Amino acid sequence: MTTRDTILQAALERFARVGYLGSSIQQIADDVGTSKSSVLYHFDSKEALLEAAMAPTLDAMESLIDALPELRHEHTAAAPSLVTRFVDTLMAHSAAISIFISQRGALQGVPAIERANAIVDAIARTLVLEAPTPRVLTRLSIGLAGVAFILGDTLSTEHDHLDPHEMRAIFIETLLELSSTGEDA
Repeated sequence: MTTRDTILQAALERFARVGYLGSSIQQIADDVGTSKSSVLYHFDSKEALLEAAMAPTLDAMESLIDALPELRHEHTAAAPSLVTRFVDTLMAHSAAISIFISQRGALQGVPAIERANAIVDAIARTLVLEAPTPRVLTRLSIGLAGVAFILGDTLSTEHDHLDPHEMRAIFIETLLELSSTGEDA
């Protein structure tokens, strides 16, 4: 990993654990074992650092939006693939997802958070169009929010967490159950 990549990873972990507003460039530099000027050499500001740290997650989430139209043609056949991709994306980017979920209110106006809000809005609009009933939309929305919240919580060391493979299987199974019509639920 390059120094830039190490700084990005340290910043992402610190922002998720302590909060963006509670983190400083000096603390991130200390986490990496470098100087504040080295961090500022790579990133003009803490906001630029957040933007760069969140970018891979936001790019991955935007690629999910591109997959959402699959639901129009074959909802039943496409749902397992889409749910699996969604869960895998959230799990691969849990620190950034945690930042967005837990800090979005405090970070209104920050470009990375505004971009994330736009992505969530696009996913929600598509789900509204694609959900066969308001009941399914509500069930699926609760499930998606729950997955994002739980993944954010896994960054906490306050209590034990399931094995990631087991957690992934539970997430996928639950979301698929919630995306069914729910008539037998």
